[in-house]
Amino acid sequence: MLRNERGLALIGVIVLAGLLLSLAATFAVAVRSDTRMRGALASTVTGFYAAESGLNRGMGEYRNIFLDYNVPSGDDFAPRVFQLGERTVHYQMTPRAGNPQEIVIPSGELFAGLNALQYRYTVNSEAENVIGGVEARVGAEFLVGYIPLFQFVAFYRNDLEILPGPTMNLLGRVHTNGDLFLNANNQLNVIDDPSVGVFTVQVSAGRSIHRGRKDRSECMGSVSVDKLEDVVAPSNDLDPKVLPCNGSSTREIPSAELADWQGSILDNVGNIAIPEPDIIDRGTGIFWERADLRIQLTLGQAGGLPGGPVLPHVIEVVDADGNRDNALTTQLYNFMSDGAWNAANSTYPGTMPVFYTDVPGCDCGDGTETCNNASLNCYVPPLPARPLGGGTGAYSDVMGPGVGNFDLDHRRAGFYNHREDKWMVLLNINVSDLILWNDTNGQPFFATTDDSDGGLVIFAAVVGPESGGINRYGVRVFGSADIPLPGGIGVSADPTGVTVVTDQAMYVLGDYNRGTTGGGPARQPAALIGDSLNAMSERYWRGSGPATGCNSSCCAGDSCRDGQSVQSLGSSTRNAQTTWINSAFLGGVDTTIPGDYNGGLENYPRFHEDWGGGRALNYQGSFVSLGESLHVDGDWCGTGGSTSSGCNIYNPPVRNWNFDPAFNDAANLPPLTPRFVYVQQVLFTEDFR
Repeated sequence: MLRNERGLALIGVIVLAGLLLSLAATFAVAVRSDTRMRGALASTVTGFYAAESGLNRGMGEYRNIFLDYNVPSGDDFAPRVFQLGERTVHYQMTPRAGNPQEIVIPSGELFAGLNALQYRYTVNSEAENVIGGVEARVGAEFLVGYIPLFQFVAFYRNDLEILPGPTMNLLGRVHTNGDLFLNANNQLNVIDDPSVGVFTVQVSAGRSIHRGRKDRSECMGSVSVDKLEDVVAPSNDLDPKVLPCNGSSTREIPSAELADWQGSILDNVGNIAIPEPDIIDRGTGIFWERADLRIQLTLGQAGGLPGGPVLPHVIEVVDADGNRDNALTTQLYNFMSDGAWNAANSTYPGTMPVFYTDVPGCDCGDGTETCNNASLNCYVPPLPARPLGGGTGAYSDVMGPGVGNFDLDHRRAGFYNHREDKWMVLLNINVSDLILWNDTNGQPFFATTDDSDGGLVIFAAVVGPESGGINRYGVRVFGSADIPLPGGIGVSADPTGVTVVTDQAMYVLGDYNRGTTGGGPARQPAALIGDSLNAMSERYWRGSGPATGCNSSCCAGDSCRDGQSVQSLGSSTRNAQTTWINSAFLGGVDTTIPGDYNGGLENYPRFHEDWGGGRALNYQGSFVSLGESLHVDGDWCGTGGSTSSGCNIYNPPVRNWNFDPAFNDAANLPPLTPRFVYVQQVLFTEDFR
C-alpha cells in the first residue's frame, strides 16, 4: 500500500515537472516570438520613417526648384535613390494634369485674396532593408505655389519701420519677415480703396508688431488700419480702427489686441521663404542669367565709339559669362552714334542715349573733392576740353531735350551724392530710346514682343576695382517717361513689360512709365531693381554746366563745384519738380540701430533734391526689400540742413504713393517678378510590410 502511494506521488512529480517544462518551453517560444515581433515592428517603423524622409526630400527639392525661378521638367521626374543608414530609399515625383493653375488664396488662409500660380504633384517613396525587402511605402499629393512679391505695397525681409512726417495713406498689403514698427508724426493710415481696385488690407509680421519707433522708445501721432469688416457707412469699404499708443513709449502689441482687427493685422506668422539678395548679383544672379541684354561699363579699360575720342572707360555688351559680345557691342555703338535718329526720334535729342558720368577727381592735397571747375589742371587725370550745349568749361553736365550738338563723346560730368558724400560713376541708359531704336532697326538686341519670363529684362552693370564692396558706382535710367512697347496695362490682355536691373545703386531720373495719369499712354508692367533705389525729378541734372566766378585755386570751395548737384540745398538749382513713376521697386535699405533711424518706408526711395513747396512724387507700384544695401553706406540724416551740419541731402516730396492694383493680375506683373514659395501637403498614404 505504501509502495503504491509512493509510486503515485512519483508519477505526480513527474507529471508536474513535465507541465513545468512544457510551460517553460512555451514561455521561451513566446518570449522569442515577442522579441521577433518587437524587432519587426521597430524595423517597420524605422522603414516608415526612412520612406517618409524620401517624401519630404522630394517636396523640398521641388520647393528649391521654384525658388530658383524654374519649374520641374525632364529629369526632375526621374526616379531618385539615396542611402539613409542601412536602408535604401527610392522616391519619384509625378506631375498632375492641369498644371499650373492660377488661383486666389481662399478666405481664412494667410494672405487670403492674393493671386498665386499653383502646381500639383504626387510623390511615392519606399524604403528597402539590407536584403532588398521593402519595409514601407508612403505616398503624398502636394501643392507647390508661388506668390509674387509685387502684390504687396511693401514687403521686407528684415524689420520694417513706417514713420511718415506728413499724413501718409498706404493702400493694400504690408508684410515683413522681421518686426514691424508703426508710428507717425501726423497720421499713418493703411486702407483699402475700391475706387482704384484695392479691396482689402493686411498688415503682417514674421515676428512682433510694435506701436512706436524702433530707434528709440517713443510713440506718437495717429495710426489707423482698416479692419476686415464693413459695418460702418459707406458700405463699399472696410472700417478703420485706430491702433493706440497707450502712453508715450514704444510697446509691443499683444496678439489678443490685434484680434480686434478681424484678421487684417497678424503677428508671428513665421519666416516666409523668399529669394536671397544675391538674385541681383552680376554673373550668378537669376536676373543676370535670364537677361535679354547686358550692358556693362567696364572701368579702367580704354575705348570709345568709332570716330570718337578714346576714353578711360568702355561701354560694351557682354554675354552671360561676362565676355564681350562683339556683334551686339557693334550694334550698341550704332545706336549710340546714330545722331540722325537721335535728332528725329529721341526723347532727349542732342543727348547720347547711353553714356557715363565720370568722377572729376581733384588733387587738393586735403582729401576733399572740392575743385575749381574752371581750371583744367585741377583734375586728375585732366579732362578733355569739350564744349557741349553752349557751355564753355572743360566738363559740362548739360543734358536734356534740345541741348547742344550730338557728338561721339559719351563721357559727361559727374553727379555728387550728398548722402554718400561722393562723386558717382554712373552708367546712364535711355530705356525708351533703346527699345524704340531696337524696334525700328531690325531688333538686334531682343524681340520687342519677347514674353519669356514675362517680358524684357535688361541688366546694366558697372565693373571696377570696387564693385564688390562700398563704392561710388551706379546705373541711371532717364528719358523714359513712356515705355514704347505694344499694348499696355488695361489695353492688352498680357502686356510685355520691362525690368531694368543692376547689382549697384539704381537711379531713376524724371517721369518713368508715367501712364495716362501723368499725361502719357498706357503704362507697361515695369520694375527697377538695384542695390538701392534713388528717385530724381526731371529737373535734376539738366542744369548749369560749369560754375563761373571761381578763383584760380584748384580748391575754391563748394560754390565752384561742378553743376547743380554740388550746390547747397538752398540753391534753386536743387529744386525738384512734380514727377510720375509707375514701377515696382526692389532695393536694399539700411538697418535701424538705437539712436540711428534708417528713414523708414517713407524714405525707401532715396531723394537728392528740394521737393518742398508742394512738389510731389506720384508713385504707383510696390516696395520690396530683400536686405541691406551692400554698395552704399551713407546714413539717412534727416531733411534740410546744410553741408556744415552733415546733411544737405533733400527735403521730402508730397508722397502720393499707391500700390498698383494691376499687379493683382499675373499678366500685368513685371518680368521676372520675385516670389515666395509655399508647399502644402493635401493627401498622405502609407503601406507597412
